[in-house]
Amino acid sequence: MKTNIGIWQIERESRKSTKLAPAKQVGTEEMLEDILTANPGMLMHGLTLVGRQVPVATGYIDLLGIDNEGKLTVFELKREKLTRNAVAQVLDYGSYLESLSESKLATLIAEESGKNGIDKITDFDEWYANQWEDALKPVQMMLVGLGADEHARRMIDYLAERDIDIGIATFHGYAHGDAILLARQVQTSDDQTSNNGRRGSTQKDCKQEVLRKAAEYGVTNLLQNAEKALNYCVRSYYTKSGITYCQRTIILPENVHVRASHFITLNEYGKVQIIFPPGTVDLCYEHFEQLKNAIPFETKPAIHVYATERVREQWFCRLDEESWQKHKQDLIEFVQTMEKAFADEYRRAMSEEVEENDAS
Repeated sequence: MKTNIGIWQIERESRKSTKLAPAKQVGTEEMLEDILTANPGMLMHGLTLVGRQVPVATGYIDLLGIDNEGKLTVFELKREKLTRNAVAQVLDYGSYLESLSESKLATLIAEESGKNGIDKITDFDEWYANQWEDALKPVQMMLVGLGADEHARRMIDYLAERDIDIGIATFHGYAHGDAILLARQVQTSDDQTSNNGRRGSTQKDCKQEVLRKAAEYGVTNLLQNAEKALNYCVRSYYTKSGITYCQRTIILPENVHVRASHFITLNEYGKVQIIFPPGTVDLCYEHFEQLKNAIPFETKPAIHVYATERVREQWFCRLDEESWQKHKQDLIEFVQTMEKAFADEYRRAMSEEVEENDAS
């Protein structure tokens, strides 16, 4: 459907109307960035910008923000009509950010904040946890320009129908003397999928799915007890497979970023699975060596998290109600020790950074 918007200037007394001429361009992309950086609400209600011209593997993200639900949003700006090249570009950036672990994302945002008119975020994990409960991912993408051609709109409709969180914010520009007036029109994936009810997963959706699985596997009480008992972290959130617990991001040797400290997942009837990724095992290696004598740990290749040189696999235990009661206290004491190890390592790194800054 083609959108046709007109704006008229009306003189109060004579009621004479003058149609304003469309502006084909709005200065430069930098000018548009300046306007939107100073007025993020023009892009999205409740938006907090956390980066501008953020360097990634394949270029520079024009604007990076977090919406009012805590979801990371990539903005690609064009001072003219949006084309299929713009769609490809924002998909490139969005897929790159989606491939990063949450700890890598947190580090990137913290390092790039404080530049180009964006407020500085020193401790991203704490800053985020104080405002939102949802997860940063899945990353959503927004194209911004003076309208969009038919190729771009067709591609975005196609992606949105397949649950890719992508939308368009088109600013219709009009010349008004020496000024330019902007009228905004927003089309998001929620608009495009409202007819069939398909939307991206939210924290509420994920929690409902986990509780449904818990009921199916007969572990509702066990999950709730384990979730509460092991909740030693800066922030926790639901995924479709379980619960993730996060600490403040630390960096181990070989530049391995670690943020997620442990997980609870559901994979079989009557049991919960408690997983510790390689970074946590490496940080608390001696404690794990002691703990494995008491708890029946298994190992498997790490998925979606980075391994370290010393620890290549993630450790996990599968517990039913009886074995949970047997090992509960050991696990609680270990998770408390692990949380302290993360905090100590984080403070040590911050202290070193302060000393380096003072020396320079």
